[in-house]
Amino acid sequence: MMTNKMKAFYFIISLSILVVSSCESPKKQQEEHPELAKEVKPPSEIISTKKAQTLFDSYSKRRAPLIQEYEDKLDPSTTFDVARYGYYDLETLKNYIAFIEQEAKKADVKISTLRFYLANYPDSKEYKHPKQNTFFIAPTTTVDGKEYPFSVITDGKTYKPKFLKDNFIIKPFEKTNTEEASFFPNISFFDEDDEQSLILNEFGLFPPPYN
Repeated sequence: MMTNKMKAFYFIISLSILVVSSCESPKKQQEEHPELAKEVKPPSEIISTKKAQTLFDSYSKRRAPLIQEYEDKLDPSTTFDVARYGYYDLETLKNYIAFIEQEAKKADVKISTLRFYLANYPDSKEYKHPKQNTFFIAPTTTVDGKEYPFSVITDGKTYKPKFLKDNFIIKPFEKTNTEEASFFPNISFFDEDDEQSLILNEFGLFPPPYN
């Protein structure tokens, strides 16, 4: 028969194992699922699904009919389907962000924002979605309080940022003092072929969900 001392001993052992297990469990869970280590709060820019529907409906009433009417007049033989959404898979976006951060670091600039430019594909077979509205993404960096889109150029050894105007014309490098001259380097020895664009556009594009 088990004595009271033996019962107490086994109780203490069992309790110790339970305490150790409970301490190790969250740590093991965090190692297996690092994304659970810190909960991310929703960004302040998140909108409700109700507001999203309002924005979608507003475009449907105020923009889509005008686009369709315009395109149908240009080519009465077909009915134009106005695209309503495009998409990137999550891995593409992750890779894009990692890539532009890598290139910006090479050129010694800091990315300040990502701009989403509204655009339109020309009526040409060269494009996968001719005549459809689209958008493209361009990183910007801040210089003297103003943001500029940029690409990266290199001669194989040195990397420099190529600053662009809002319409993507190269920003003139006007040197007014020593500090500016060091920030806006002379890049005349670089060829256009050595430019690495950081603009993202190719994605899936679809007409409205008719269901």
